[in-house]
Amino acid sequence: MNGQPNTVDQPNPFEKVVAFVEERVGLKTIQAKMLNEPVPGGSRWAYAFGSCLLFIFIIQVVTGILLMFYYVPSTDHAYASTQYIIHEVDYGWFILSYHFWGSSVMVVMVFAHMSQVFLWGAYKSPRELVWLVGLALFGIVMAFGFTGYLLPWDQRAYWATVVGVEIMDKTPIIGDFMARFLKGGPTPGQMTISRFFVIHVMILPAALMGLAGLHIFLFRKAGPAGPFRGTPEELKAKTDYFFPRQVWKDIVVMASVFLITASLAFIEPVVLLEEATPDPGDYHPEPEWYFLFLFQLLRLKIFGGEFGQLLGSIVLPGAFMALLAALPFIDRNPERNIFKRPFALVGWIMVMAFIFIFTYSSVINREFLD
Repeated sequence: MNGQPNTVDQPNPFEKVVAFVEERVGLKTIQAKMLNEPVPGGSRWAYAFGSCLLFIFIIQVVTGILLMFYYVPSTDHAYASTQYIIHEVDYGWFILSYHFWGSSVMVVMVFAHMSQVFLWGAYKSPRELVWLVGLALFGIVMAFGFTGYLLPWDQRAYWATVVGVEIMDKTPIIGDFMARFLKGGPTPGQMTISRFFVIHVMILPAALMGLAGLHIFLFRKAGPAGPFRGTPEELKAKTDYFFPRQVWKDIVVMASVFLITASLAFIEPVVLLEEATPDPGDYHPEPEWYFLFLFQLLRLKIFGGEFGQLLGSIVLPGAFMALLAALPFIDRNPERNIFKRPFALVGWIMVMAFIFIFTYSSVINREFLD
């Protein structure tokens, strides 16, 4: 009309970009698939473990990258650069402390998530592969803690690594090769810290991201297991969508974990011991807290001698992990209610009690020695 072009329905530049991406990627389809996933039995706080673990990993990556701007992975500068981060870099002490405590929080969350899956019987058919990939992710998380612990290059880091490598050396066939490869020499030195650094910042993150993607794919393929209580009809009647209720619960849990980790970083910031040296002096070597139960186990007299050390450090933990891997194929009973699976419940209680008692005993023993 009146010779004027009609501009009412003309998209603006931003809308054109969105339309371009949507046509080629299908973001709306992906968004709908992610947010409209059915949640059997309705949204639950217990479902937040997976999202929370992904959140913790992302924060660990961010804080790790920030630390890498100042950290120097060499025996001549690792200790000094870590001290520089703590004392000279703005908020460096907080970033380092958050990264340190974040690794412990991640271990706790992995233990909690695996316990939930076991107690709910969510490892059973058709979720066997989800469980197996989850076990591999558990191993990677523990490897993160082990390799990252050496990098500050103080006495605590040095001797915890020595203890860990000595335990690894007892592995039949491949143990000697793995120990020599990680140390790169007769004693931990430059080759050790270089290899631990590469494993910690390149190999393990790549492996975790790949396995985490596979874990999520398999999980969505099999579908959420839902709580073990209630009939399939009852769970279907209570089914909710991932957005908005479950998203809200995930956000609350992630925020809580962030605040807890930040509080730990403020209350107990990282303080280094003396620079690493082959002479332990008055320091009593021990691994990080999540390996203390195994360390305390090896102190028992029944695990004395070379065969006893092999049995306690390799055979028993290896057999336990093999049992966990075989669990979905051994336990073919479709019953998932933990109160109707007494052997599973008693087994879980015994394992948790063993870890707690031996960890506590190691802490008490350390305080006695100090």
